[in-house]
Amino acid sequence: MRVLVVDDHEVVWNGIRGPLEHAADQVQRERPLIECRRSVEAAVTIGDHAFDLILLDYHLPGLSGLDALARMREAFESSPIVFFSGDTDTRRVREAISHGAAGYIPKSISERETREALAQVLTTGVFLPPLLEFEVIPETVPEACLPHDAIEDFLRVEFSPRQREVFTRALRGKPNKVIARELGIAEGTVKVHLAMAFRALGVRNRTEAMYRVMMANAQGALAPL
Repeated sequence: MRVLVVDDHEVVWNGIRGPLEHAADQVQRERPLIECRRSVEAAVTIGDHAFDLILLDYHLPGLSGLDALARMREAFESSPIVFFSGDTDTRRVREAISHGAAGYIPKSISERETREALAQVLTTGVFLPPLLEFEVIPETVPEACLPHDAIEDFLRVEFSPRQREVFTRALRGKPNKVIARELGIAEGTVKVHLAMAFRALGVRNRTEAMYRVMMANAQGALAPL
């Protein structure tokens, strides 16, 4: 398993190794091979872009924030990118997810919580912090939307394997065009599958869909994606 850490502080490079190795053991993944870079500009020069996970600081020298995310998604389009940042502004977290981040892990949480968050990322490919609990889902959710305990049946029974593949890749931050290319289908078909899922979940976009799935997962209603 290959992991790329993009952060300009060496203490983060050293500090994240233990939680990553613990998380990999917890979910029975091979010991992570970790590469570290100080900036996005340095990261994109890596020849082999096949990473299983990328941890990206929000505030970096050079390209930073959403601009950094956009450049990394362009260079590493098949890799899930999770922000690992000390900035816990909920507006930034929402924007990061809406722009294609697969998750957002605050540096302010404990080491145990960091291990758990990384284990969830390695299992499901996504993670949302609890601080978004009351800020992501709109106040008026349609009454016809699925309850948490029905989400697993919807995804595993009512969804076809192809529809599930599309939805899972979307939650992990992959653009529609990349999903279409990986699965050998039209981009329009990807949009149709996602629209069906969003409608059933009672959400308007990928950010809200990710939160509903994570809430179901936290309640034990959903197996790993």
